[in-house]
Amino acid sequence: MSNFTFTPALSREFRPCKPDPAPLLHICSSWQFDPNEVIMVGDSLKDDITCGKRAGAFTCLLDETGRYTSSDFAKLDLKPDFQVSSLAEIHSLLETNFDLTP
Repeated sequence: MSNFTFTPALSREFRPCKPDPAPLLHICSSWQFDPNEVIMVGDSLKDDITCGKRAGAFTCLLDETGRYTSSDFAKLDLKPDFQVSSLAEIHSLLETNFDLTP
């Protein structure tokens, strides 16, 4: 990862904040990617996954503790495209499901 520079870095002060898609759309614009070319990974179904879905991105819920159940998905009428239980799973998820060639 030493070859990558992660900018912009958005803090909690960025407005509007998640679940509004503006933060993710801002990053996509800065990187010159369409939202359907990125994946929003987050640990909050309500904030992160909603933000990604509203932006038109792929979404991945990082649920390390198993806190989310199918009733949580039904309550929000929302289901992430992918769900993992550890950060380590994200690399293989990306390699398996996406073309990562530049």
